[in-house]
Amino acid sequence: MSDMHRGDGSCTDDFAHNSLIFKCALEYYFNEDFTLIELGDAEELWENKKFDQIYITHSSIYEWLMKFHAHKQGRYIKIWGNHDLFWKDKRDDSLLQDIFPSIRMYESAVINAEHPIMLIHGHQFDASCSGRAILSKAVVRHVWPFLQRCGFKDPTRAADNPGKCNCVDEDIHHWSKTNDEGIDVVIAGHTHRPVYENLSLTERRYNEQKIGAPGITRNKRPDSCYFNAGSCVHPRCITGIELTFDNGRPTLSLIKWAYEIQKISSLEQARKTNENDEFNLAVKRVRLEPSSLTMEQS
Repeated sequence: MSDMHRGDGSCTDDFAHNSLIFKCALEYYFNEDFTLIELGDAEELWENKKFDQIYITHSSIYEWLMKFHAHKQGRYIKIWGNHDLFWKDKRDDSLLQDIFPSIRMYESAVINAEHPIMLIHGHQFDASCSGRAILSKAVVRHVWPFLQRCGFKDPTRAADNPGKCNCVDEDIHHWSKTNDEGIDVVIAGHTHRPVYENLSLTERRYNEQKIGAPGITRNKRPDSCYFNAGSCVHPRCITGIELTFDNGRPTLSLIKWAYEIQKISSLEQARKTNENDEFNLAVKRVRLEPSSLTMEQS
């Protein structure tokens, strides 16, 4: 999973509204023996100066992360992104080390499968995160919280910036096809837009149903060398990539976790005498894009 942007619980905390969904996902993945890889921007350390308040606010989330880290197989891998670049140089932070003893953080990780898979945040392919990063950080920390309180929505959302997302996606896809590092597949985050086999959901919808939307690259073909986990700050849902192996062969699935309204079945018989129906608010895991990973050179 990528781009949690865990904050301090205030109105500027974009993760807070999905924290329960994320917690349910963590419980599922822990019980199903998954290894959790956070692909950067786990903590929002542009808006927040210190990690302490983030931990206090989301302590129930960190309790689950601690379980992954403490497992004898070490099932928690932490990769830093541009919004938590702080961890690149401050990995010896006392509170972080108390929570995750001897934790190591990485710019990227490689899974040595039949086709080597690199996991990276993705800001390295975004030109706006190089020379202007200091200015961007200052704006996010000192200006953006005020705008959020005034009701402004995030102007960097993938839905509002299909062109920028396309550029980042294209650069990552190009690198995955032409690199000389022996990497066949890249899984990234950063853009907040889920991508499966080099197609966003809207691009795949256009290919299959000819339903258009702004920023869609027409007649773009699937290519299994690039995937994007999306983010955990979508409205009322989170997305991620599940990676499983069958006899050493990897399978990638794009997953969405979201709320679902369910009628309480035990009250069906009572409807004749009670005019009010009752419902439960449940969290549901949905597989959006299942596929067996096949490497086709183009």
